[in-house]
Amino acid sequence: MDPGIFIFLVMLLAALPLYIIAYLIGVKKHVGLIAGSDSGRVIDEDGLAEWVGMILFLIGVVIVMMGLGICLFIGKTLTIALSGITLITALIIALILGIKRYVT
Repeated sequence: MDPGIFIFLVMLLAALPLYIIAYLIGVKKHVGLIAGSDSGRVIDEDGLAEWVGMILFLIGVVIVMMGLGICLFIGKTLTIALSGITLITALIIALILGIKRYVT
């Protein structure tokens, strides 16, 4: 098996739990799945669920795109990995800052 395809499949498999959790939180509104969430301090549960679900989904998309990029451009693996890590870090920072809008 081509190493690029193998890497893409591994990245796709790694993103799958993020998609499942994003669905459970963002669509099904299971706010209790958010680590450290205290339902007594949440101002807008629906908004919080949508925000966290959307960011988790986007992180999963970045992971899959990293795998696809590595599959297509195997010689640029380091550049693609660093770009993906930078995007994921930015999304995590946005997640943390955005949660503050929904919690007192």
